[in-house]
Amino acid sequence: MSTHDFTADGTSLAVARDDVRLRDTWLLHRRELGQLFVVYVSLAIVWTGMGLLLTHQLAHSWLTRTDGAVERWFVDQRTSSLNSVSYVMSMLADTVVKIAVTAVVALGLLVRFRRWRETLIVVVALILEAMTFITVTWIVDRPRPSVPRLDSSPVGSSFPSGHVAASVAYSAIVVVLFQHTRRRAPRIIAVVTVALLTVAVAFARMYRGMHNPTDVVMGAFLGAAAVAATVMVLRAAERRRLALADPALGGVSNSAGDHLPPQWQP
Repeated sequence: MSTHDFTADGTSLAVARDDVRLRDTWLLHRRELGQLFVVYVSLAIVWTGMGLLLTHQLAHSWLTRTDGAVERWFVDQRTSSLNSVSYVMSMLADTVVKIAVTAVVALGLLVRFRRWRETLIVVVALILEAMTFITVTWIVDRPRPSVPRLDSSPVGSSFPSGHVAASVAYSAIVVVLFQHTRRRAPRIIAVVTVALLTVAVAFARMYRGMHNPTDVVMGAFLGAAAVAATVMVLRAAERRRLALADPALGGVSNSAGDHLPPQWQP
């Protein structure tokens, strides 16, 4: 099995090790868990702040009036056919569906690559997005749009859209694909698929009266932020693991006992 470093241009630091055990590729240790916790808190603070801004200072602004106007427009466009189609679109990022999809993809990646890196990118991104979403919705508690709703939900808060955040978090799968192929066709197909999925889910959630446009937009940004933060944390963790696995990469131990290559030494 070949293990490769994360690089922006697709090149790799080759560390061919056929004897690497699965447990040796685990990347979430105290350092990484601490970093991810800081990311979670930071995301929760930022998104809570934006949500409270919408529900207080901007509660009667042009922005929230536009939210309401858009939602009423969607209600006017409803038909029985669109109701059925939008239901399917909405379910693409439903809680049960996203957990099932993530579990299947994560297991497939683990079997295919026999290491944790790819699996953790997908799983951690979704968990980070979900934890932040739950925290923010509980604190902000923005009411659902004041229009007839086609769905019910155990979560009464509208901000941000968890469905849209989850659909964007699926882009973690795209990140994994980009790390393993430079072929243009698979990359384009993957990007377009996630983009269409996000648009479909966003349309469905607004059409069905479950979210305002601002909820959808901020949900998309949340999903993207969760993926970006996850990749950065795990990339650094993988570099440290590679340096430890192959001293030829120039890694040395710091005072805390962490094996770091020279460019990351304090």
